[in-house]
Amino acid sequence: MKTKNPCPTWEAQLIERASAGDKVAFESIVDLYRPALYNIAKRMLRNSEDANDAVQETFIKALRSLPDFDSKRPIKPWLSRICSNCCVDILRERKRNADSLTPYEFKLESREMGLAEHAENALTRDHVMTALKRLPRKYRDILLMRHYNDMDVMEIATALNAPEGTVKSWLFRARALLKQSLATANAI
Repeated sequence: MKTKNPCPTWEAQLIERASAGDKVAFESIVDLYRPALYNIAKRMLRNSEDANDAVQETFIKALRSLPDFDSKRPIKPWLSRICSNCCVDILRERKRNADSLTPYEFKLESREMGLAEHAENALTRDHVMTALKRLPRKYRDILLMRHYNDMDVMEIATALNAPEGTVKSWLFRARALLKQSLATANAI
């Protein structure tokens, strides 16, 4: 029986060419995945400038490590993980520089959204993020990968080097724990 290659052939060829130093191939990878990585960074950092910095740092780190990357694997989960780690680094730096006003800036997400609706969305988002922080790291990470980084189960399985069935089970358990955490918070 023929085994299915999890990485499309065109992507594997692009990765191999970029690994060999082909600048056009690497620029193609950047053009292809920049929007998805920017969305990940923007969600995590809530700041356009920091999100752009995180994406830039992601591609710098990826370029350095690309020769060691297995071109048979999909590259998006790998890039997403690097981007998430870069965002965590930026968030840590923000905590160190707590006197900065950047974390406290108030920006409307949509000009069409009314102030009351924006405030309600912000409260809900804060409530969910607080509940997420109470979860064990494994479950918190998998929920962030799935729902904030828009990774599908196969991408998460690849990133975590775990079987898809295990990832589905973890997701189920993580959602149940989050639901329980939110219900407990609402009861208080």
